[in-house]
Amino acid sequence: MKKFLIILILLITFSEILLSADPVALKYYQYAVMYHKKNDFKNALTYYNASIKKDKKFWQAWLGLGICYYNMKKYRNAQLIFKYVLMLKPGEQTATKYYNMLSGIKDSKNGIADKKDSGKKTKGDMMWRSAILPGLGQFYNGEIVKGYAYSIIYFASIGGIIKFTIDQREAVSDYENTNYDFENKYKIAQEATVKTYIPIAIAGVVWALSIFDAYLTGADDVSGQKLGEFEMKDKNTIAFVMKKSF
Repeated sequence: MKKFLIILILLITFSEILLSADPVALKYYQYAVMYHKKNDFKNALTYYNASIKKDKKFWQAWLGLGICYYNMKKYRNAQLIFKYVLMLKPGEQTATKYYNMLSGIKDSKNGIADKKDSGKKTKGDMMWRSAILPGLGQFYNGEIVKGYAYSIIYFASIGGIIKFTIDQREAVSDYENTNYDFENKYKIAQEATVKTYIPIAIAGVVWALSIFDAYLTGADDVSGQKLGEFEMKDKNTIAFVMKKSF
């Protein structure tokens, strides 16, 4: 039922712009709607953005883009876009409904409560914490199991670095001070040196993975919007900057 309503909204919107939109923007919009109906959100985003790039006041494409982000549960991005749609076309019913839902206001007709994306922490906040200590960003985001996994492996690696470094120094000292069996002592010192690289490599990999995981699981940071500027960025879409005031 929900999917049917979304498709119906897109079709009604499409029928309103057949005679008014830029031909190229309309063509991209047609492709976007086609992919959107198939739940191929990645391609839908690409064509919605291409349509908007051709006609920055094409509010129907902005509306479709907002619904697409809503379907993808990128609620903060969607809310910004619905707000921009209402600037282009004040009082537009679909944008108003979605915007109110995402603002935590109950829909006056259906009594639908908001679905918020407030649980996730932002990518930046997670990444700098993980850079300080692997797993800290995951703990901050409520991912307790992953947080323990990264931190335990990292501390175990640090322990391995300390142990193997001590063993390596003892082996080198033993070789430098020996008066016999030079070849065997040298071999032992070399093996001890190689062993120190293993926990160092593991610690480095865990540190990098923790930061990368924070980037993948963290929410997009859209809180830094400046007055007079609207910027929407996403790894699957084109970035647009519109000189409008919210």
